[in-house]
Amino acid sequence: MTLASATKHAALITAAVVFGAAGVMLVRPSWSAAAPPMGGGYTNVIPIPVNDPAVKEIAGALFKPQGTGPFPVVVYMPPCGGPNFPPEFQQEKFVTERLLSKGVAIFIVDTHTPRGENDNCAKFVTVLADVQNRNQAVLQLITQGGVDAVAAVKVVKAMPDIDPKKVFLMGFSAGATAALYATDPNAPGAHDTSIAGVVAYYPLCYENAKASAPTLILIGDKDDWTGPVAACQALEGKTNFEVLVYPGVTHSFTMPFEQPFDLAGHHLAYDEAATKQAAEQAEAFIAAHLK
Repeated sequence: MTLASATKHAALITAAVVFGAAGVMLVRPSWSAAAPPMGGGYTNVIPIPVNDPAVKEIAGALFKPQGTGPFPVVVYMPPCGGPNFPPEFQQEKFVTERLLSKGVAIFIVDTHTPRGENDNCAKFVTVLADVQNRNQAVLQLITQGGVDAVAAVKVVKAMPDIDPKKVFLMGFSAGATAALYATDPNAPGAHDTSIAGVVAYYPLCYENAKASAPTLILIGDKDDWTGPVAACQALEGKTNFEVLVYPGVTHSFTMPFEQPFDLAGHHLAYDEAATKQAAEQAEAFIAAHLK
């Protein structure tokens, strides 16, 4: 992805992540003395070393299904709100329960709390306010997400209970874009092209995207924050991309908001039917690539 491409989509990226700042409530995190802090009250925290001058480690929590490994695993990259955002935490629980019931482990990543951030939505807003330097700064933030995803994959691949050949990335919004960057050798930053598959919920479908692993994109046709939807649909004909579009569905349709609301001129609404359908299709995608 070129800097020009990042510039073109900077406002969309910012809008895509800024929703997490609305209604954020802090949950008092718990962690071991040897691990970095993690939001959402997770206590089984595993450090993830990262190449970042601001912090040495981010945090992850591993949940394994019953039985004996090695297990396939989904590395879960959240949107900007992270597990301290209540609807996101509920979403993490929903995904975790479904994956464990399918015999798939899940490694939930928190990139924000270890960096001293409730979320990184405010950071994007601050970056865009600096007109002179914002393009490079936005690209740096997006690249960091991809690098974090690669670091998390490296950690799970080294776990004795995990099958390193059956590692999937799943991301939402900013986390979905991070997952795309992590497996795209054309994108800036670190990459891992030995991923079993990628599930990207409502990501930024950027120009010249390349998928080194089978990639499923799930997005609503009313999503006017990321995408854009037409850009996601344009990836359908490229190698390794599959795109599913849900009619009448907005950005963040998987987030169990109490009621629909408008933020910064965009409409957000939880869609239970589309969420269940998308989960089933994501699980079918994972199962197909475990064979």
